[in-house]
Amino acid sequence: MTRRLSYPLPIFVAFRWLAMLLFLLPGHALAVIDVGTLRGELNLSPHVLLLEDRAREFDIEQLLSHGDTLGWESSPQETLNFSFSDAAWWVQLRVENDTAADVRRLLELAMPLHDYLDGYVVGPQGEILRQWQTGNRRNFDSRPVVHRTFVLPIHVPAGESRQVFLRLDTHDGLYDATPLYLMDDASFLAKAQRELMAFSLYFGALLALLIYNLLLYLATRERPLLHYVVYLGTFFILMFSTRGFAFQYWWPDMPTFNNQMVPLNIGLFAVTLAIFSDSYLNLRLHAPRLTRGLYGLAGLCMVSALPALFGHYAPVFHLMIPGAILLSCLLLGVAAWRSLCGDTLARIYLVAWCVLLVGITLYFLRVAGVLPYNIVTEYAVQVGSGIEFLLLSLGLAWKINQFKNEKLAAERATLDLQRSLNERLEGEVAQRTRELENANRQLTTMARTDPLTGLLNRRQFQELVEDELNRRRRSGQPLLFAVMDIDDFKLYNDTYGHHAGDEVLMRVSTLLLDHFRRAGDRLFRLGGEEFGLLLAVDSLEAGQLALEQYREALQQLRIPHEASTHGVITASFGLVACQGCAAVRDVETLYRLADKAMYEAKASDRNRVVTCSMVGKA
Repeated sequence: MTRRLSYPLPIFVAFRWLAMLLFLLPGHALAVIDVGTLRGELNLSPHVLLLEDRAREFDIEQLLSHGDTLGWESSPQETLNFSFSDAAWWVQLRVENDTAADVRRLLELAMPLHDYLDGYVVGPQGEILRQWQTGNRRNFDSRPVVHRTFVLPIHVPAGESRQVFLRLDTHDGLYDATPLYLMDDASFLAKAQRELMAFSLYFGALLALLIYNLLLYLATRERPLLHYVVYLGTFFILMFSTRGFAFQYWWPDMPTFNNQMVPLNIGLFAVTLAIFSDSYLNLRLHAPRLTRGLYGLAGLCMVSALPALFGHYAPVFHLMIPGAILLSCLLLGVAAWRSLCGDTLARIYLVAWCVLLVGITLYFLRVAGVLPYNIVTEYAVQVGSGIEFLLLSLGLAWKINQFKNEKLAAERATLDLQRSLNERLEGEVAQRTRELENANRQLTTMARTDPLTGLLNRRQFQELVEDELNRRRRSGQPLLFAVMDIDDFKLYNDTYGHHAGDEVLMRVSTLLLDHFRRAGDRLFRLGGEEFGLLLAVDSLEAGQLALEQYREALQQLRIPHEASTHGVITASFGLVACQGCAAVRDVETLYRLADKAMYEAKASDRNRVVTCSMVGKA
């Protein structure tokens, strides 16, 4: 029962006013926080006073009446951390608003597993304006702000001040680090969104690994995969519980069950870890005695969690932490030994567990008060576990692949003799077949292409253009065909020789291939210095533009031709465009139309494009 001090009303009022004056005296003075100008997040630990209530005898009325005479002390740490303590702790801070507008600030106790939190907002006359009773051992709807941690709204009118008192207590003396922050609404919302995104990525990654390996197990029936899925599932629930999400989303009206789940999940995690490690490293084969020790320590961790069912939590962690340390050391030792023996899987396991143990060590040192509360110590387990499970999943995939390879190798050995007899005959047949295929390909290529330029030859021109004419007649789409002739090429051969002429033909062809690279473009050498171009464009203007660009590019090569009127190698083009191709009876008709246009270009001082359109003709 809480012991209360009783005073006559005048004395009680006098003590309350005296308490207000004592706060102004030197000593452990309470810093005043200006919340009117506060933007962002403020760590409150350096700005608060603490009172240890060993007998749990004080209530808010007694604190207000006694004031500073109770022995308030400033916080010695950047983050409040009472570790194992049988006392209740009071936290006091003062805020003021020097602005002309009312403000609301949010006070966050960023530890989801804290058992009991009572909050009080006191006005300038010592009157209690607001109060809350919440905590991890009370229903989730006791929280004034729906969030996985504890958030209290503090309203401060313009030009006024407020005192805030927090009473922190535990079920049986097990405290965790207690970070306190004060922030404006926008900063809290931004922080909550960042945390939600980070945790969504983390739990989403774990869930993706779990589902992937579960499906892999259902497909392969490999037992190590099942052990991994159970191990990962236990860890997923443990992390979801310790971060406050399970209480918020899964069982908000079951605080007792929520508190029992954490130690029980730690015990189950130890057991599933032992089973998975045995299966993963094949310990029963390599180290049967160590395997018995492994299961013994895992069983000790599980038994250590049982007092939580009866409401005793501090003994759970007093027993479980040494057991977990011994279990981890044993697993590390076995993994290191197997790694030295050349076991690749053990090396992956060793690296994965080292990463996780670094994270766990940082977390427990924070719980014990050795390390401060910061982003590294707070999320070390999440980062380490994410890397660990990813590495273990990769190791399992490697192990299954190795097992399949060994199985295939054994099956392959039984067929080696028969295969060796067949391979010789098959090799000879395959060699002869390849020779015939190569010869056929060479003949086909020779039959289709011009050997000098690599362009399609006259025969392919007849076949491909005939097919294209028929297709355009059916579809009604336009067809554009051009004939190109190198200007004064006979004079070039007479002046520079046939070898130089062949080089010009190859350079002209290479430039054609560079310019006309659309899927439907077809290039032909029709004979001598004459070329055919089937263009994959849908208008006369587009075809003329493409030919003009090529004509200019050819002229820009600046291949000397002293016998030509232009002084360099040029070409003349005749372009015909037919819509639906109804007026074009056959390939020869199409060729004659383009050839006629080309000769018109020749007659017009060469080095130009002349077009002919068949649109509208029947």
